[in-house]
Amino acid sequence: MEISKAISRRLLLRGTGAAALGGPLVARQDGPAEPSGLVPAAAALPVTSRNSVYTRSGAGPLYWNIYGWSFPHNAPIPEAEWKANVDWLASDLAPHGYGMACTDGWGACTRFTPNGYRTTFDDEWQHDWAWWVDYLGDRGMTLGVYHNPLWVHKNVVADPSYTVVGRPDIKVKDITAPGDIFGVGVGFSDQYWVDVTKPGAKEFIQGYVNYFKNLGVPYLRIDFLSWYETGTDAGLGNVGVAHGSAAYETALRWMHEAAGDGIELSLVMPHNLNDARNELKYGDMVRINADADKGGWTRLSGGRQSWQSVWPNWHNPFCGFTGWAHRSGRGQLILDGDFLMLSTFANDTERRTAISLMTIAGSPICVSDLHSDIGGNAAFYTNAEVLALHNQGLVGKPVFHSANPYSTDPASRDTERWAGQLPDGSWAVALFNRNDSSTVTKSIDFTGLLGISGAAAVRDLWTGTDLGSMTSFTAQLAPHASRLVKVTPQAATKRYHAAFAAWGGGAHFNNNHSGYTGMGFVDKLEAASEGPTVTFAVKAPAAGTYAISYRYANATSGTSTMTVTSQKEDRSTVHAPFQVSFPQLADWGTWGTVTGTIRLTAGTNLVTLGRAAGDTGAINLNYVELGV
Repeated sequence: MEISKAISRRLLLRGTGAAALGGPLVARQDGPAEPSGLVPAAAALPVTSRNSVYTRSGAGPLYWNIYGWSFPHNAPIPEAEWKANVDWLASDLAPHGYGMACTDGWGACTRFTPNGYRTTFDDEWQHDWAWWVDYLGDRGMTLGVYHNPLWVHKNVVADPSYTVVGRPDIKVKDITAPGDIFGVGVGFSDQYWVDVTKPGAKEFIQGYVNYFKNLGVPYLRIDFLSWYETGTDAGLGNVGVAHGSAAYETALRWMHEAAGDGIELSLVMPHNLNDARNELKYGDMVRINADADKGGWTRLSGGRQSWQSVWPNWHNPFCGFTGWAHRSGRGQLILDGDFLMLSTFANDTERRTAISLMTIAGSPICVSDLHSDIGGNAAFYTNAEVLALHNQGLVGKPVFHSANPYSTDPASRDTERWAGQLPDGSWAVALFNRNDSSTVTKSIDFTGLLGISGAAAVRDLWTGTDLGSMTSFTAQLAPHASRLVKVTPQAATKRYHAAFAAWGGGAHFNNNHSGYTGMGFVDKLEAASEGPTVTFAVKAPAAGTYAISYRYANATSGTSTMTVTSQKEDRSTVHAPFQVSFPQLADWGTWGTVTGTIRLTAGTNLVTLGRAAGDTGAINLNYVELGV
């Protein structure tokens, strides 16, 4: 019951209902059996990600976490302090959408169910998980839990009375191996790792996820995954047994199967090997930078600026968001920039920049300030126009200069210029100055980068000021400053650019051919790619059939076909997969347009184009347009 409430609240905030609609799209007719000229596809589009209701709704959750208390104290948060913050959350932040309170590390619980599952956060707490689920639920909120289902407490290992859930013939201690201790030699010795090769390991891991799910916990924060996979830490060296990537994938897959759409899986400290292949397939959210630590500007923008192959790939969220932008978007991965403690920043300029960065990147916005130190900073978390971007599922991208990976070519993407498209066809644009001492000028050309035809209305979202009609936006930015604006094209037809959409499987940004509009196009929609797709979030005012056109290039030896479908965020079908033909053109610098129709539902639709099993050839995709 609590799970379904949590999901519905999250999707409601995205504005999926008719009451949130806006924009001039007009239905041509209501739901024919099949729009003329479209052939049903022989196969559905491939899915290479977990593709949960959480990732499909776009940006991460709004919530509060105990880190701001526990990190400086290096201790479990006392239950009275937890309650004081929960009550503050309920009164001051929950009305703005921050509907979850989440634990983190430091808790030491030695009270367990007969299957070895911890019953509360800390031994000093009077109340268990279930009590706090009810307490939060009575206030319209949910409980998030920090715990790794691969951990088995040493007391459980030492006591043979604990048995695996559903397998009374297997003792919990028998799914561990002697000496396979979490964080051995570095100060952590209370937990053993689960050995996924042992009988009963699957039941224990999935039972742990189901245990929290059945309690009504909709969010599980799973930490220290890199230590499990390789037994190493970039700063500490060897920290335990290397279980290997195969065992790691198995563990994630079991958690994914148990979670379904009932629990959002937040993966923390992963190595993200092989371009985050396993994290993409089995997780909803992935950490992309080092821990928030003491907070402030240094953690937001400073430290190591280069990539490393192990956790943390990038040190700060500016680089992390930029480096993993090709994996973000609807149905792909939510990029997690870790906690915000606005009280640790030097001034309001830095605070606006921190919120603007998390918002444009589609990150969760996790408050770790406390009721006792928030002061006047709560207003930065609750700005209605900034939150509106998040609640519409905005997941933006940095400006891409080339198709080169940011990990090997830092000049390929711009950490200080970002844009993202909203379901109604409007845009959010964010400009940043990461320089510590110099004022700089930053700009976004609407035609050159966003592909907007003509002028657009611009509104400053922090000040709530209309700035007028423009063809570009330029700002002079003091050190650490930023600007966040909404850009609304004046053209009646809604144009959605592939370069700012969600790229699935092997689909990839490029700009290596001429003739495209905007920042670039998506290529690798071909047989050699694994499950390539492009997904657009599109808002329609009413259910019906709409005109759609695709701007494409095709210099293969003949007509290519792609598969298109539209679905709701909950994965229910609006228009079943159908095949679209793209005639051959002269070369890859020649662009053509194919037109057709597609059924949409009222509210947000996820329109996906990709290469299914029955398709032939290849195309590059510049944009799709929807109109009357």
